[in-house]
Parts: sequence; C-alpha cells; structure tokens
Amino acid sequence: MNTLELRLHQRERELQAVLNVTHAMQSHVNLDELINIAVLTAMSTVNADAGSLLLHDIKRNKLVFKFVAGPSKNTLTGMEIDDERGIAGEVFHTGIARISPDVTAEKSYLRDIDDATHYKTKSMITVPLQAGTESAPIGVMQILNKIEDDFDHDDLGVLEILATQVAAAIINAQLNEKARAATIVDLMGQISHDIKNLLTPVSMSGQTLRMMMDQFVESVNNVFNSPPDAKLAHLPEIELMIKQIYDDACQMLDILDESANIAQQRTKEIADCMKGITAQLNLTDTDLNELIASVCRVLQVVGDQNGVDLIHERIKMPVVSIDNNRVYNAIYNLVNNAIGATPSGGTVIVRPIYLPEENYFAIQVQDSGQGMSQEKADILFTGKVRSTKPGGTGLGTTVVKNVIDAHKGILTVKSKEGEGTVITAKIPLKAGHKWV
Repeated sequence: MNTLELRLHQRERELQAVLNVTHAMQSHVNLDELINIAVLTAMSTVNADAGSLLLHDIKRNKLVFKFVAGPSKNTLTGMEIDDERGIAGEVFHTGIARISPDVTAEKSYLRDIDDATHYKTKSMITVPLQAGTESAPIGVMQILNKIEDDFDHDDLGVLEILATQVAAAIINAQLNEKARAATIVDLMGQISHDIKNLLTPVSMSGQTLRMMMDQFVESVNNVFNSPPDAKLAHLPEIELMIKQIYDDACQMLDILDESANIAQQRTKEIADCMKGITAQLNLTDTDLNELIASVCRVLQVVGDQNGVDLIHERIKMPVVSIDNNRVYNAIYNLVNNAIGATPSGGTVIVRPIYLPEENYFAIQVQDSGQGMSQEKADILFTGKVRSTKPGGTGLGTTVVKNVIDAHKGILTVKSKEGEGTVITAKIPLKAGHKWV
C-alpha cells in the first residue's frame, strides 16, 4: 500500500470514527452509554488492546475511571486518582495530548495501577477531553497497547478529533441529565401542590363532621337533662337529627373516599416520576357532566366553608375522549382557585360547552371574585405568575396548562378587576363522538 493509499485509509478511519461518535451523540442521552461507545470506538479506530475514560470531579479534585475496556475493567472502573497525578493528570492540566511509546520511561507513570490490575501497560496515547480550544478539559481518554506496530502521530490525530467529539457528547448528555432532573423537580412540585389541594376538602369534611357530632351530642345531653315528659316530646326531634347526621356523614365520607382515591393516583404519579416514567395520556370515553359533578361534589365543602355558592350548569353533551384523571385534576385546580379568589357571598359556576362548529368542547369556570388586570391575565398560564395566597406556589395554573396542552387544547382568560374572571379550556373533539 503506497503513501497516498495509507493516507486515504487513515482519513477513512477518522471519518468513520467521527461518524460513530456523532451518531452516538444524536442517538443516546445516557451518559454511561455515551462513554462506553466513545472508548470502544477509539480502541477500534487505532487497533488498541485497552482503553479508559476518566472524568474530572471538580469538587474533589479527582479523576474518576468512568469506563474501562480491556483486562483491567473490573478492577479499575470507579477508581479515583488525584487530578495532578500520573500521565492522565499532566495531560488534564496542560490540555496537551501525547504519545507515551514506553510508559515506564516516564516519571509520572503510575506503576501502582498496573500492579493493582496485573495488566502491563507498554505504550499509551492520552488525550484531553475538551470540546474546543477555549473550553476547559472535563477529563482524559487513554488508549493502551496498540496490537500491531506502535502508536504514531496519525493515531494521535484521530484520537484528538474523537476526544473533541466525545467531550461535546458528554457535555451534551450532562446538560440533558440536568434538564431532566430539573423537569422531575418541577413535576414533583406540581404533584405536591395537587395533593395539598386534594387534602383541603378532606380536612374540611373532618372538621364539619366533628362540628355536627358536637352539636348532636350537646342536643342529646340537653334532652336527657330535661324532665321526663320533655324527653318524650323531644324524641321526634332526636330521630330527625340522627337521620340528618347519618345523611350528612355519608356525604362527607363519600367526599373523603373520592379525595383519597385521587390522592392515591397522584401519589402513584410521584412514584412513576421518580422512576423516570413519562405519563402518557390515557384517553377514555367520558361523560363530562359527571366528571364536573364529581369535582364539585368534593369541593362543595370548601365552597361552603368560604361562603361561596358552587354551581354546576349542566347541558346536553356528547361523550368526550379525554384522560379522566388529568382533566379532573385540571378542573379541580381551576375550581379550587376560583373559590379562593371569590369573597364570601360570591358565586363560582362550572359549565361544559359544546362547540360543534369549531370541532371543540370546553370546560368553563366563572367566578364573581376580585378579578385581575389584563397584564396578569395575559401571563396566568405562562409559568410566570406567582400566587399571592399565603403558602401558595402558583403551580396550579401550570398544572392546568400542562393538562390542556397534553390534550392539544387552548386556554383563554377573560377578567376585569372587581368583576370576576372567566377561564375557558377548549379541547378538540374526536371524530365520530357519540351522545350520552
């Protein structure tokens, strides 16, 4: 093979290696998988016996063996060295790649690593992992013991090109992992916010039951302390009170049961979130009036406690295809927020809307509360709004937007200070919808 053919072959190797790593960048966001591919690609490209990739732990000033290929894999993986030790430390700090044709001739060679692994390193190329000349190295890659011949400057050149690609891939993967972690934290906050809201009617139902029982016990004690004739006269009243308490208690227990079931579903979402599972829409045919009624039934106790009249306006609606749990959650947040924004004596109205000419249906929540400025209305579902309620986070609007966005819907806000707010969530109708 003549010199020109050798150079062409070399360029072909370089190009193929770069393509392999670039493909890994585009196809893999898992950091460990990227590192594995990088080292194996580098070894294959220069026909080496072993290789390793060390990443810098900036907080502890250590270089950590993140991936090792070859006989020393089990011993070296996870091992740490001070970032100033060895050939790896020198290359990391200088940012200058180098060939070590005989590692034993170098003062910085770490014999103790070979002793620990029972692997004999003869020659090595060490390259810094650096996304560009202006970037600081994030680690080093070391390729050991070329199987045939010796490492040369062509090998060094192709590994430097690879190292640049690998560094960019690793940085990209690290950013993806940070972004994913931030998304999980945000989602956790939203779910926690929902559970806090779901516990409100549970707490209020318990308080109402206690108040009812206290009143009943007081009435019964008054009867028992009455003269015998008066006791008999009060028996019908006691019987009526018992029936009323039983009916009210059953209603409160239904609210407690429904709230507990929804809270359990949200708790499962927390578990899925921690496992990295992305919740997909679970579309089912739904009677929207019944879904709204179930929300109003639970939040009625909150409305009563706040002196707010909660009204569900029913209309004839077709069956709609939605994720029941998530739309329930969106309606719950909208109604709960509306009750909180409405002073005692006010009204919150929840209504479904059928828009066949637009091929949409909608859920509308209208309150007679304090309203808001146009400026605030414009950012209500942008993630920029912050709750002014004590202990509020403003996450309720984010929860609603996420649900409606997932259904490819549209949110609109009409509000005027001192006159209340109307929020409408429009969701596309599915083809061939049927009537309840």
